[in-house]
Amino acid sequence: MDGGFELNMTADGVFLVVAPDCTASAGKVVSALKARGVTDYDGGAVKLALENKLGAPVRVAAPHIEEAREADFRIKISEDALTCELWLIPPSDGVAMPTVEKVKGFMNAHGVVYGHDEAAVKEMLTAPIVKQWVVTARGDAPENGRDAKIDYKIDLNVLKPKAIGDKVDMKELGSVINVIQGQEIAEKKPLVQGRDGMSLMGKKIPTYSGKDKNLPSGRGTTVSEDKMRLYAEFDGNVVIKEGKLSVNQVFEVKGDVDYSVGNIDFIGSVTVHGAVREGFEVNSGSDMLIEGVVEGAALKSEGNMTIKIGVRGTGKAALSARGDVSVGYIDQAKVRSGGNISVAEAILHSDVGARGEVVAMGSKKGQIVGGTIRAGSEVLCEILGSEMGTRTEVVVGELPELVEERKRADENLKQFAEQLEKLDANIKYLKSLQQSGQLTEDKRETLARVTKAKFQIRAQHDATQRRLSELAADMEKNRLNGCVRVKGACHPGVTVTIRGVRYIVRETLKFTRFVYEEGEVRIKSFD
Repeated sequence: MDGGFELNMTADGVFLVVAPDCTASAGKVVSALKARGVTDYDGGAVKLALENKLGAPVRVAAPHIEEAREADFRIKISEDALTCELWLIPPSDGVAMPTVEKVKGFMNAHGVVYGHDEAAVKEMLTAPIVKQWVVTARGDAPENGRDAKIDYKIDLNVLKPKAIGDKVDMKELGSVINVIQGQEIAEKKPLVQGRDGMSLMGKKIPTYSGKDKNLPSGRGTTVSEDKMRLYAEFDGNVVIKEGKLSVNQVFEVKGDVDYSVGNIDFIGSVTVHGAVREGFEVNSGSDMLIEGVVEGAALKSEGNMTIKIGVRGTGKAALSARGDVSVGYIDQAKVRSGGNISVAEAILHSDVGARGEVVAMGSKKGQIVGGTIRAGSEVLCEILGSEMGTRTEVVVGELPELVEERKRADENLKQFAEQLEKLDANIKYLKSLQQSGQLTEDKRETLARVTKAKFQIRAQHDATQRRLSELAADMEKNRLNGCVRVKGACHPGVTVTIRGVRYIVRETLKFTRFVYEEGEVRIKSFD
């Protein structure tokens, strides 16, 4: 239905059908009537049909013999000039349909010179398809390009508190972006070239072509041969500077480790130019350097650890290093070293252990007072203990880690023994029921379960017992001919243990060396 109305020429007259949604004017209907050769129409009937819009035929003229008339077309071109539609007004009876070439010429005359769909035109003429719009030409829509894109393979959203359930841990800010050697850190998604379009009028429709970009390769990164992937050259921390990704082997904190930085867990070396505040953690996969004070914090290094000022632990600090530890002073802290511990000023009321030596020298204050000091080979200091008789324990020839493991094993062995005792009591009771024929099915399952648990606990008990024997052998093997050397005064209140033999200092000694000889600890001159 063209424009919401149609004209039907019948032997009973000319009928006008107006659809309910028709928006055509009376002038347009009259023009359609005249185009069909109908001039003696009933204007009132036309007007009434347009007002009522009943969708039913309304007689608006007497029967009319239509003159021979060729097919005609109406054309509709989309605003973007990419689609052309034709509406076929069929010819009168006995007049042939136009050719495809003639229809193409009609479109050309209206400026549609590109994208003719000959198959659609042929179908419209052959069927024929009337009283509906048919797409007979299409232009080529432009295809926009896409910019190259960098897909980051790591989370660059640093200094953002970590959410744990409905709470936020303000110490876990993700300030370190750890990568390992060869790890892919970025991938380039290539640009996509755009394709120009063509309008029905044969005019090029320009498009947007994607822009290229390079991988953000900085120091410590390598680019793949195809220039599409970026890799870490070595283990380290990823940083962004001037839009480029770099990998640093040292994680550097300009100030303090506090809530502005958060906890640090880095695969390489860590350098802190300030202090490490109480409650924070610093872990390094290599060496660690702290230029300020370490408060009640937890530090762990897989290499050497250097603290230029000292540790003010307040009983909360815990430090461990696989290599050597060098520190200004240690006050109320737990320190462990897989190598040597060197202290410039003092070790005060602390739990200190080293696989090698513990040395408190380098100044007139090289003092060890209070707490427990353990060393695999030697303890060397200026002053040991205090004039107040502060209880100070020094142990040489026993590796601290073996002592601690033995302590844990002893505790586990005690727990296993208690569990076995309870299980034996339960098994004894259940077997008594079994012998008397009172064991129910539930109790039978309980007996099987308890018996199985006993075997498991017994296996753990025996394994721990074997480990204790191994530890005893290792500790005996590692009891070196170590010594304790005090260059200045060694005060009462000090206990020296070498190779398991204890010596209690009851009077002030000076320029002293404690050694193990013939089954006892003897005092000799410092050398």
